[in-house]
Amino acid sequence: MPASSREEIRAFLQEVKAVVSQTPSLTRFWRLVDRRENLDFMATVGLTRADIGEAILGLSVEDYCEGPMQDHTEPGDVWVFGKAISGKETYIKLKLAVVSIVKIVRVISFHEANQPLRYPFKQAGKAG
Repeated sequence: MPASSREEIRAFLQEVKAVVSQTPSLTRFWRLVDRRENLDFMATVGLTRADIGEAILGLSVEDYCEGPMQDHTEPGDVWVFGKAISGKETYIKLKLAVVSIVKIVRVISFHEANQPLRYPFKQAGKAG
């Protein structure tokens, strides 16, 4: 049984997409955590930060893997999604955060999955 309902996931994604789409460049209100794994993946598949913003805007309930879960490093919840990007199953970990008084999306992970992801709401036979 998934940790969240379709409605909870949809509400989280709506809020994330509202934050990410606040600016035409798709980069002002979200931050990619500059972890080596994220940066290496971007370089390997030729992604820009704007491409990552577009991928986030394209997430759906069917891309949900798990969450919300308590963030290990700071207060708040993280959510995990997966999506095929450039032919690779991509692990995407997101968090809504407030910096000063501005709500942003922190993209904690955006890299090739280290193990197969589980999609509790994806229909059988449907590729990501």
